[in-house]
Amino acid sequence: MNAIFLRQLSADANVRRIELLFKRLPTSIVATLIGVFLCCIVLFDIVGIEILKGWIAYMLSVAAMRIWIWYMFGKVDRNGEGISRWEWLFAAGAFFSGIGWGALFGPVYPTPTHPDAQVFVMMLVLVTAFTGSIFLALSNITFWAFSIPTLLPALVLGLRVQWPLTIAACCLAVLILLQRALYHAASDDLQRSADAESLLAEQQAIFESSPMGIAVIDSNCVVKCNARLGELLGRRIAELMSSSFLDHFVSAEEADRFLVDSTSAFEKERLAQGMYRLRHADGSQFWAELSGRKMARGLTHSVWMIADVTLRVANEQRSQQRD
Repeated sequence: MNAIFLRQLSADANVRRIELLFKRLPTSIVATLIGVFLCCIVLFDIVGIEILKGWIAYMLSVAAMRIWIWYMFGKVDRNGEGISRWEWLFAAGAFFSGIGWGALFGPVYPTPTHPDAQVFVMMLVLVTAFTGSIFLALSNITFWAFSIPTLLPALVLGLRVQWPLTIAACCLAVLILLQRALYHAASDDLQRSADAESLLAEQQAIFESSPMGIAVIDSNCVVKCNARLGELLGRRIAELMSSSFLDHFVSAEEADRFLVDSTSAFEKERLAQGMYRLRHADGSQFWAELSGRKMARGLTHSVWMIADVTLRVANEQRSQQRD
């Protein structure tokens, strides 16, 4: 059933969509209470007091139910499999709220002797429908569950009075167009956000678990590094952050050569590679193979992979001596 109403989103994006739907609920409840209060003022001397009291009690009960659903949603474990039932619960609350607003065109509707009150009721329901289409744009199910009971009584009333029929029909057409535009825009943004965070999580996992040291360098300063680089240099990550990467070279000459080699490679938009001697925190040194690339055109950030190749260099030197 959901496939009929919902655009195909990833599980993460769908969870975010429903979370955002519930996040807007408190604002929607406040708007509902304001509308109920205005109705009390306008219809107090026009509609029978018992009818008005019953309508108010109903609207407040529905608002309390929706707040309870919102409260319970904040306590549950949100996962892709069970999240859909919460959207249906949210839609149920919106449906009962829509019935209450639709009742303004039924027993709560003012008599023809109060045309100003009739105009007020029509305008209030239209404003409610418009705000509802914005608050509920993220859910096709909830949008229809709210819009139909809200505007259908106006269409029925229009069979006797022509102008409510025309206004309600036009309003419904505009609401559908508005909701579709908002829904597709929000769905695209949520999907891109979910994809970006998933990719970022994967990259972070690779960053942290890499057997090689990784450093992000900006203007020769380390702005980000993984734990492996701290192990290679014998320093805590906090010590490495914002420190000059050049300070870890054994000599200033090798640091200058590193700068020349990397600058030349970056200017040609190539991968910078080289072997240099770096220094541990205790003063001992080791051979490191460095390979780096500029992150993007126009930026000063570069990403470097650092591997300890001391053993390989020693083996090569022994081989050369035997030859």
